[in-house]
Amino acid sequence: MWRYAKESVRRKVLARELSDELIEATLVEPDSIVAGRGKRLIAQKLLPKTELGKLLIRVIYEEIQGEKVVVTAYWARPERYRRG
Repeated sequence: MWRYAKESVRRKVLARELSDELIEATLVEPDSIVAGRGKRLIAQKLLPKTELGKLLIRVIYEEIQGEKVVVTAYWARPERYRRG
C-alpha cells in the first residue's frame, strides 16, 4: 500500500504530469531502489515521455508501518542518476 504524505504533495506531483498510476507502477515494480537522505528511499523507473525521449521517474518515499508514504516524485534525466 502507498499514499501521499500530504494532499499538497499529490497536487505538486500531478502538476509535474505524473499520474497516480505512474507513481504506483514505480513503487510496485521499480527498476531500482536507492537510499535517500535519512530513512527515505528512492524508487526509480525508466519510461518513455513522448517528445522528450526516455526519462526517469524518481519517487521519494518513507516506509511507515509497512506503508510507502510518498514525499515527492519527479521526472529526471536518466544520465544524471543512473550509471552504466
